[in-house]
Amino acid sequence: MLATEHLMKEHQLILKYVDLMERSVELSSKSGHTALLFEKTPFFIEFIHEFADKFHHAKEENILFRYLEEMGVLTHCNPIPQMLNEHGKARKLVLDMENALLTNDKDKLESNSAQYARLLKEHIYKEDNILYPMGERGLSDTAKSSLLKEYTETDQRFDNQSIWSKYEALAVDFDRQLSAY
Repeated sequence: MLATEHLMKEHQLILKYVDLMERSVELSSKSGHTALLFEKTPFFIEFIHEFADKFHHAKEENILFRYLEEMGVLTHCNPIPQMLNEHGKARKLVLDMENALLTNDKDKLESNSAQYARLLKEHIYKEDNILYPMGERGLSDTAKSSLLKEYTETDQRFDNQSIWSKYEALAVDFDRQLSAY
């Protein structure tokens, strides 16, 4: 029984959006398709707010991290404060992206988008390859079962199937649009 499998699957969709964001920035900076970046960034920001912050972090921050701390799994080396710090940095970069959109500041939008993408790739790598394996080793099967039950309740509250379908379809559509450039 894996307590982190669901979260790692969600990371894959998040990374798909990070890739799309990076491709948009690259097209904007190298090919001059600035309108594309300004048109699509609100789409990325919506995904980040709705999927990453509300849906994914509801399970990661509010359930997994709580279990790991309450169960004393991370007594020797606790990476959770660093992970939460990086979540905060990511949220700040999204706010900076929103501000760059409002002020039509192409350079700041490109810079903040690129910083966000870099941060997220490094962050997800650390969670998937360091934090999550530590949790898997330290949580009992009983704790994992309780944790998975809370994930299911959270998924139901957020209508898991709808949010997945929506964002997977939008990613495919956006990938198609980017490939046309």
